Amino acid sequence: MKRLSLCIVTTGEDKKLERCLSSAHTLVDEIIIVNMEPTERARKIGASFGAKVFDFYKSGSYSDAGNYALEQATGDWILWMHGDEQLDHSDRTRLRDLLYMEQYDLIFLHVLQYGTTNHGRLRIFDIACPRLFRNGIKFQIFSKFQEMLNYSELTSEPGEEERVGIYPLKIHDYRQKSVHTKNKSNALRELDQLGRQIGQTEENNHWYAYHLACEYYRLQVYRPGFKYLNNVIKHYLDAKELPPSIIYKLKYSVVLDEVSTEEVDRGLQLALRMHPDYVDFQFYSGVIHFRKKLYAEGLHYFERCMELGEKAVGSYLVRKGVGSYQAAYYKGLSLEKMGNIEEATESYIESLAMNNSFKPPLEALKRLMGFDFNFEKLTNRLKGDHVINLTDLRAMLDVDQKVHIQIKKQVHST
Repeated sequence: MKRLSLCIVTTGEDKKLERCLSSAHTLVDEIIIVNMEPTERARKIGASFGAKVFDFYKSGSYSDAGNYALEQATGDWILWMHGDEQLDHSDRTRLRDLLYMEQYDLIFLHVLQYGTTNHGRLRIFDIACPRLFRNGIKFQIFSKFQEMLNYSELTSEPGEEERVGIYPLKIHDYRQKSVHTKNKSNALRELDQLGRQIGQTEENNHWYAYHLACEYYRLQVYRPGFKYLNNVIKHYLDAKELPPSIIYKLKYSVVLDEVSTEEVDRGLQLALRMHPDYVDFQFYSGVIHFRKKLYAEGLHYFERCMELGEKAVGSYLVRKGVGSYQAAYYKGLSLEKMGNIEEATESYIESLAMNNSFKPPLEALKRLMGFDFNFEKLTNRLKGDHVINLTDLRAMLDVDQKVHIQIKKQVHST
């Protein structure tokens, strides 16, 4: 049986270590925690889960602490996580199946980073990160500023397939809140220095470029990220290989941050031709057409999203909602702009029935139904195949018309 080691470096800033270990401890064979904080907190929490905890706070180098954690691991594979991350409950049971994928030495997993924009809005940045890798092939933490695997170990000979896989198993990352101007400036300087450092070595592997692009996108600085991603795409095209879908997913996720240029539009259409069944690309295209006020064209893409759904296809990392409630909501917006109020109303209700915490469709229904919007008026509009639990719907609306989404998905045929 393959053995799996979970490795974590704690720095004192991770406040959800217990929840992290709770999400993963039954799936791994050992837990290695390297403690960089001069307190007993991590040691006590780790001990409660049977972890091996090593104090490392005297060094102060995250890179050294990361390397030390990897050296202590005895499993065949290593799962790398941060103390404020959690394995997705619905995905976690598939983790051990990945240990028997002999064609890979490294597997990128689907990481969802939760934070806020400068305007205080929730921002979910979903990317592919190298979190599961085989032990014994001398992976190291490359960067002094943040963890970066030594991707040069993955370099394949001409004609050989890359031993890198992508799997849609989700990890929720709650480390990031808002990026303050001072912190952002420091982070950008570090990234610029790291980029120059990597460029001056012989280890200029294309996965380094992808990693740097992820960091720039996380900071919502897109121009250098675009440049790095274009270099990655060129690497694959020069080798006459199809670039992995995660490269295009990251590149065109700028659409969700309301960034759109002709270059983005053209490139996205090319990516869509290469990956026509990738629901994220269909959704991005729909959003672009909607913002251009091409509502009929946008409607086509959102309907296609609903057809594709969100079932995992191959190595595609699917953003939650783009094949269900978000697509239904944008479908409603498109129909409303086209003057089809009845159909728009049905689409908003469909979106509402699919998700119990997505507020925009309820706000849209309130807008369409006027200031006298109430429970009875909304229930009179419920028809078709999608029926919302009326008890939950009443609880969702209080006497002051404040929105409290407490609705449960309950869809059945009438």
